Amino acid sequence: MFSFFGQSPKFCDGRSRRAFLKVGALGVGGLTLPNLLRLRAEGTVPAEKTHKSVIMVFLSGGPSHIDSYDMKPDQPSDIRGEFKPIRTNVPGLDICELMPRQAKMCDKLAVLRGVRTVGNHTGNEFFSGFPYEQGKLDAKTNDQKPAFGCIVSKMQGGQTEMPPYVSLHDVDTWELPVYTGKAHAPFRYFNRGLKYKEPIDNLRLATGMTRERLADRKALLGSYDTLRRDIDANRTFDGLDAFQAKALEIVLSGKVRDAFDMSKEPDKLHESYGKKSIAFDFVPGALFLQARRLVEAGVSVVGINLPGWDTHVDNFKVMGQQLPVVDQALCALLSDLHDRGLDKDVTILMAGEMGRDPRVNKEKAGREHWPQAGIAVIAGGGLKMGQVVGASDARGAEVRGKAITPQMMLATLYHTLGIDPATTIPDHNGRPMYLLDEREKIEELV
Repeated sequence: MFSFFGQSPKFCDGRSRRAFLKVGALGVGGLTLPNLLRLRAEGTVPAEKTHKSVIMVFLSGGPSHIDSYDMKPDQPSDIRGEFKPIRTNVPGLDICELMPRQAKMCDKLAVLRGVRTVGNHTGNEFFSGFPYEQGKLDAKTNDQKPAFGCIVSKMQGGQTEMPPYVSLHDVDTWELPVYTGKAHAPFRYFNRGLKYKEPIDNLRLATGMTRERLADRKALLGSYDTLRRDIDANRTFDGLDAFQAKALEIVLSGKVRDAFDMSKEPDKLHESYGKKSIAFDFVPGALFLQARRLVEAGVSVVGINLPGWDTHVDNFKVMGQQLPVVDQALCALLSDLHDRGLDKDVTILMAGEMGRDPRVNKEKAGREHWPQAGIAVIAGGGLKMGQVVGASDARGAEVRGKAITPQMMLATLYHTLGIDPATTIPDHNGRPMYLLDEREKIEELV
């Protein structure tokens, strides 16, 4: 995992390798030019290439489908809720009145209804396609699967300077590399207050550190590194090498620093993505804008988490606060990508881990968990937009027709990236593991 904070192995005197070779917040050590070239030749540090990208927006908690994209206005009040539908620029597609911006540009997205999940209250099913709850795995069955972004990193890598997979949130249990290896964990860049200047300052050489001094320190550490990598069966040190290689390239390259530097965007564009809202304790729109900057710079997968959708209590109050914020941020991102000619190269997937109970809990004005039916939104990537795919029944309680699953959504994302989900990757025991068990794409989109 690439991170701005963390621990590293200690020397016998208690000092760490990172402290010994600190060149900013990123440590570099045990890496010679041949090491770097070896990793690049093996694909761990990939060469420049043209690429497609994916932005994954996770609505943590499970948004109410009936109060957003799958409204049931003909049902009694204890089902249809407090909000009214509005027409969109796509005939036959109505969405919640709290999303007027999307209503004007639904031709640039597709709404997925009848999404069925297991409903575990984590992001694992969304980010990997496999439902499990962290901490509840049977270690003997080894059911954990790598996250989508980790697999993309292993299969395709990214541009030389840019990490292929960036996670813009602080939950480190949803996007795990598992048997793809540590080198393919996401670069974690999250600061709850989104004070971009603080972490940006760490993407440079420390004061007084020159490239020549860095090269000297790197060579010195290499002289201490006597580990026998050829007998490292788990290739742990290859993962460490890859981390150090990427750290070195990040520190020495201005491209990564520039991609994360939000000050380079004009104030007017920042405002178009939205400001801080009482719905969130950070700026959701800034995450969407940061994601656009990253994919434009060459990042293959960006993960975003927007929490607060677990509306057991005050469902309509919470949805009334959150939906307009996401409406503005998502539409700004769609417009930005189209204006830059990136709409066919970047795919956006936005969904939660479940829908919400069709019947309102009158005592709490809330809706309970409902994995039987939910919604998702997908856009870009050269897919067929301006349509509704899938359906729920009259009450929004069950799927009508064929259900859409998280694995089908990820299979569609793999399609946009040119990756065959029937590909196998060996697990820790050398067994070939398919990228997905259910490899059917959403055919209406492709």
